[in-house]
Amino acid sequence: MSDSHKPKLQLRKYQKDIVDAIGNENVIIKMPTASGKTFIAGEFIKRRHCEGSRRAALFLVPACDLVGQQKRALKDWIGECDVAEYMGGATCPGRSFDVLVSTPQAFLVSKTKSY
Repeated sequence: MSDSHKPKLQLRKYQKDIVDAIGNENVIIKMPTASGKTFIAGEFIKRRHCEGSRRAALFLVPACDLVGQQKRALKDWIGECDVAEYMGGATCPGRSFDVLVSTPQAFLVSKTKSY
């Protein structure tokens, strides 16, 4: 399906309410599977990092097989931002990204290396 034929994704009211309530705070959101946590995070990143301050955002996922999946989901949501991925065994993307999707372990290892 071409980009022009993709349905436009929209937040549900409860998701928008959560993003609005977050403001500029650091938060942890605990919600059930398939309740839209990725969309909430994507909208927060879009508003605060891609359209706002342009500081890099870190999106952690617990397993390597989720890195690519979440990168694609975030890229679909926030489009105009550069979304990079990093996991064990991969080359570090350097610092030329707006959002980095990574496993916690890979991120910690990258912090001990100088690039």
